[in-house]
Amino acid sequence: MAAGAYHSSSANSTIMDLFYALLLTIVILGTALALFLPAANYDPKPRLFIRLVEVQGLDPCIPETEVRSPTFELAVDVGRVSESRRGPCAGGGDAMLRVSYRGKILAWGGVPRFCVDGRCLQGPSASVATVVATAEGLVLQQELRNKICAETYALGRAEFDVEGSVPGLGHLRCKTYLFQGDQTDALPPCSFHKDPEEGTW
Repeated sequence: MAAGAYHSSSANSTIMDLFYALLLTIVILGTALALFLPAANYDPKPRLFIRLVEVQGLDPCIPETEVRSPTFELAVDVGRVSESRRGPCAGGGDAMLRVSYRGKILAWGGVPRFCVDGRCLQGPSASVATVVATAEGLVLQQELRNKICAETYALGRAEFDVEGSVPGLGHLRCKTYLFQGDQTDALPPCSFHKDPEEGTW
């Protein structure tokens, strides 16, 4: 009788051990899935950059009577875009960017509508739009052109601020560089100040 009770108690103990081991395994697997699946599916927000492609009207060696109006061709580049990324779309309508140097606005131009779609981009970084900012009929003073030239010569690049309101993004603030030769520094990503009614970037 005592032996039978012992075997019954031992069997119950084994079953309980197996039950707790199974329960512990389920908890561990559940925790691992909760931690690692979101990380695996994490799609970081794209970064946006403004790259200066071409510029006119800044040459200090040309007389003011022959200087063209300041014109900046800007490429809107995006980085960190996964193939699964679909959107957002932004620009169009009244979207406008202004180019300034040390607080002085030099040119402005409209932003065409564009969309970020990982299926259409060649790699994780690509250009999605072009903005031509200009100031028709205006000419930069010799002193200002000299400052830009001196900064480019001393530092290898001159820094310009680009900002404006872009529907779908909010208020955009960027920095872009005019390099003396080949690009030597990475462009800093733009920052956004989103309006309450704007969508999510």
